Amino acid sequence: MAHEPLPQKMVIAYAAPYMGLAFFQMSFTNYFYKYAVDVLLIGPAVVAAILSLTRLWDAVSDPLAGHLSDRTSTRAGRRRPWLLGSTIPVALTTFMMWNPPASLDPQMLVIWIAVAVTLWETAMTTFYVPYMALGAEVSMNHHDRTRVAGYRHVLGAVGQLSVIGGVYLITHSETPRDTTFELFSVGAVVAALLMFAGIWRVRERAEHRDLGSRSFLRSVRNALRNRHLLRLVAIYFFDIAGVASIGLLGPFVAEYVVGQKGLVPWLMLVSLLASYVSTPFTVALSSRFGKRQVWMLVLTLQTLGFALTFLAGEGDALYLLGCAALIGLGATGGHVVGMSLLADAADYDELATGERREGLYYSAINIARKVMFSAMTAVVGPVMHFGLGFRPNEVQTPETLLGLSALFAGMPVAAFLTAIFLLRAYGLTEQEHARIRTELDARPAPRS
Repeated sequence: MAHEPLPQKMVIAYAAPYMGLAFFQMSFTNYFYKYAVDVLLIGPAVVAAILSLTRLWDAVSDPLAGHLSDRTSTRAGRRRPWLLGSTIPVALTTFMMWNPPASLDPQMLVIWIAVAVTLWETAMTTFYVPYMALGAEVSMNHHDRTRVAGYRHVLGAVGQLSVIGGVYLITHSETPRDTTFELFSVGAVVAALLMFAGIWRVRERAEHRDLGSRSFLRSVRNALRNRHLLRLVAIYFFDIAGVASIGLLGPFVAEYVVGQKGLVPWLMLVSLLASYVSTPFTVALSSRFGKRQVWMLVLTLQTLGFALTFLAGEGDALYLLGCAALIGLGATGGHVVGMSLLADAADYDELATGERREGLYYSAINIARKVMFSAMTAVVGPVMHFGLGFRPNEVQTPETLLGLSALFAGMPVAAFLTAIFLLRAYGLTEQEHARIRTELDARPAPRS
């Protein structure tokens, strides 16, 4: 049975909540580390330890959230109860994380941030994992799934552009903590409303309601047997290194290496706009040449972009922005093509087991994203503090600046080359997926 592309209004209804989700996610990924170091004045190694240790809890909470949403069976669907219920906790914990009381002493401040980050990660998991899993279910069409992921990526621009504006205000404010309080007082509420309103209008496929596994251990065991899933998780793990590097080290390179503190939001803006400009081309090219080939192409662009940043020096603002544009052009790989391929892998799993476990699959992707961010944080924090001798808000030595440039360029380049190598052997092609869908569509529909 041929599956027609989704109506445009359904695609937009699903993608719209990503505007709010992107605001919460990008503000944390792209600026929280520097904010905690330079504004809250917590040591780089301490912040790195907090961000890394929270991943231990994520290793439990992510797959658990995915499995529970897979097996949830209500008239509203499998995912929507989790999405609607987690929106307010996400907003509250975001505000808590960015706005610790000014009266806290250094020890209590560290405890506050550690607790707030852990609560925020948990709340985000209960929204992000079911939401991404829902994106794999709204369309059964091989290339339409890339279109769904593309719209989600593009509509996320609204939330991400607001983050860039917020970073601009914070970095140019004489009282950054007051500005942050105002930004997240308004931003968290607006973002949460966008998430809630969008999910309220989305409807799930009734035929998937009872296809979740009852056993968590069996679900994990079956997922680990899916060779396509395991390779995709590994590829995505290395693909996300670029986002982690921009968020962790981009602000430091802009301020200390290039010497322009105000360049930070422009660096984010140029990379983001280039990413969204390239999205329709990524969707079109993947339909013509294949998802795997296009993902390898955009990874190559990112590799070149990061390699060239190593040559940036004092006053090279335009040059660094050009590198950011090249990086942005290649940033659609994991976000668009990778998410589309993961939906195909879920079909492969259903054919083999009779169950659909998109929630568990996207929890694996979420863990890969967090572990890469955590791993890079665990490296960057101690290296900056102990190896490079970095001191916040001071003039850095030439050796420190060289080390910052090497970290910013070198880690993503190594990761992207690894991802390209893994992609070369990925075997779930369009033809193989068409065979899988034909067999699945021939099966009798489950009784409601």
